Parts: sequence; structure tokens; C-alpha cells
Amino acid sequence: MKVLALARKQIAAVPVLAVFIAVFAWGIGPLLFLAPSISINSVLFYRVLFWPPLLYLIVRRNGAKLNDKLFRSVLVPGILFGVSTIFGFTAITTTSVANATIIGNISTAMVLFVAPRFLNEKISKSQVALAFTSFAGVAAIVFGAGNTGGSSLFGDFLALVNALTWTVYFISSKRRRVDGVDTWQFLFGVSVIQVFVVVPYALLTSNDILQITWRDLGFLIAMTLFSGTIGHSFMLWAQKYVDASVSSLILLLGPVISSAGAWLVYGQQISLVQVIGGAIVLASLAGVVRMSSSAKINKEVLSTADPLLNSNP
Repeated sequence: MKVLALARKQIAAVPVLAVFIAVFAWGIGPLLFLAPSISINSVLFYRVLFWPPLLYLIVRRNGAKLNDKLFRSVLVPGILFGVSTIFGFTAITTTSVANATIIGNISTAMVLFVAPRFLNEKISKSQVALAFTSFAGVAAIVFGAGNTGGSSLFGDFLALVNALTWTVYFISSKRRRVDGVDTWQFLFGVSVIQVFVVVPYALLTSNDILQITWRDLGFLIAMTLFSGTIGHSFMLWAQKYVDASVSSLILLLGPVISSAGAWLVYGQQISLVQVIGGAIVLASLAGVVRMSSSAKINKEVLSTADPLLNSNP
């Protein structure tokens, strides 16, 4: 009996490990994004063009069909997804990775406030209090940063706009999902609409698109395959076995991985006030997620870092 119990425990741990692998893949995404020598807008140009063909192969391999109904349903979410991508990726290069990723994660708290009205979900007073606490932590991160690690108020503002835009996108995508459309189909449709938003912006604002090197190409492929598709695949498989509240908590490690990586690779320093503020934000969001069962909130609402719908690198 002990052997069987141990075996079951080990089998159950495998999906959790997959979640950690996915979170690690997303955590190093911002580091890969900073690596190419071409400008941010040129990186955006190639990044959004590389993804739809790969997603198309995945969709077709699964035997799913694509039709006009799918693209009509993803039009608004796709536009919001593209706008969020522009703000989110630009924030990473105009402020510190720590600020950009942690501020971006407060979309969890933002969704909490709109869930009752738009998603017919109930929230508790304790969760609202924790959400406000997370906002206080963000304030500490912003005002405690100074010029530490490349932080800037403008970049922090872009990260905040990204969080707001992503919140609207999240609500829109949840309300517009078509019955019978799986996540990969939906993500493919969104990625196609994203191209029509981001590519014109990149063409108008970049002057080095044709100056891409083989090194740059390697980083772009790594972003698409590792941070994008591999991370999504691991999480998609793990979600069948791991409770959403557990995966949501693990997802909060993403900013920690990104911040630590930026410190190790790019020498971006983090002040003590930022560390305290980041701890407050992540602890508050962890509390929000953990209380989901008692508050009877749809766990999808709390997982705003929805791995198959976000616009992180």
C-alpha cells in the first residue's frame, strides 16, 4: 500500500513539474526579448509573424477546423491582444524587468473588480482588501525604484496600461469564446488578428527591420518555440491534472524568475523598497487566488495570467 501511495504521489507531481517548467519558460521570456540587437519594434515585427504559422500547424495536427465564425469571435480580443503586446513588450525595454513584470501581474486584481459585473462572479471583502494591498505594493515598487536597474516612470506607466488593456482583453475573450472552439484554435485566431495590429505599427516606427542578424533570428526563434509554444504546451497538458488555484499560485513566480534573471544577465539592480513592494504584490495576489474556493469564484477569473491567452513574451 505504501508503494502504491508513493507511486500515486510521484505521478501527481509530474503535472506540477510541468507547470513549473512552463512558468520558467515564460519567466525567461523578457530576458530573451532584450537580447536581440535590433530595436524593440523590429523584434515585435518578427515575433508576431513567427507565431501564427506554428499555431496553425498545431491546430491542424489536432484535426480542428478554421472558419469565419472563429475569426469574427476573436476580432475584438485580437485587437486588444495586439495593443497589449505593444505596451507590454515596450515596457520591458523602457523600465526594469522587475517593474514591468510585477506591475503587469496586477491584472489579476483588476479582473477581480470587474468579475461581478461582466462575468457574474462573486468576490469577498477580504479579496477586495488584498487587491488594494497589491496596488499599494505596486506604488512601493514604482516610487521606491528611482533610477535603479533602468526603472522609469514612463516604462512603469506603459506596464500599467498593458495591465489595463490585458484586463479588458481577458474579459472580452471570456465573454466571446465560441462553444466548441478549443484553446489552440482561439489562440491562433487571436494571433492572426494580432498581426494586423502590431505589424503596421512596427513598420511605421522601426528603421532597422532588415538589419536582423543570425544571432537575432536565433533569439526570436527561441522566444517563439520556448517561451511561447513549449511553455503553452506544458501548461495546457498540466491544466488537465493540476487545480487552477495551484497553477495560478505557481504562475506568480514568473516575475521573480524574470527579475532574478535580469539581475544576473543584465545587471539590473533591485532596491530594498522594490523587493518589499514586490513581495507585497505577490503575497496579496497569492491570497486572492487561495481564497477562490471559499468565495466560489470561477478559478479561470483569478488566473489572469491565463497561459494560453496572455501576451507575455
